[in-house]
Amino acid sequence: MRGTRWTKGWLAAAVTLSALACFKSPAKKAAEVRECSRITMDAQGAAQCLVLQYRWKQPAALAAATAYQQQQDALAQSRADSSWRADAAKHKREIADCATDPSGDVERCLVLYGWADARAAVTADSLWHHEAPKRRQEIATCTRQRKMQAGSCLQLYYKWSPTRALAVDDSIRLAQTKR
Repeated sequence: MRGTRWTKGWLAAAVTLSALACFKSPAKKAAEVRECSRITMDAQGAAQCLVLQYRWKQPAALAAATAYQQQQDALAQSRADSSWRADAAKHKREIADCATDPSGDVERCLVLYGWADARAAVTADSLWHHEAPKRRQEIATCTRQRKMQAGSCLQLYYKWSPTRALAVDDSIRLAQTKR
């Protein structure tokens, strides 16, 4: 009877250990996700790596890889924003320089200072909208004269970008056709 209990105990322990061996600890899973994310370019690739190298199920692999990628992206954005705020005085000078740029293309000027395209575009639009009363006056002046189209006038005399000037031309034509 004693030998039977001892064998049953070992059997129960062996079954428990083999069952635990099938489950990975959260730390081990996290290490696998980090490893696969290091060697791939995106969450899809990391998920594929987890499936092939570590025998993850596809949905779980994609969810873990996507969550890890989002976490890394948020961390990188936080670092970039912190660095950006630290250079606020420098950026203010760059904006002032670009606002007085003879070409009138604030966005391009900011990009030449090393700004990201999206941030430069948003800043240029903000400056543009800040000067809305001045812009309305320029449009009124150019639409009153008859020698050339308003968009050409805005580009020539007020250094508007071609994109903005053509948008004004299109808007004027559309308003004229609706009359």
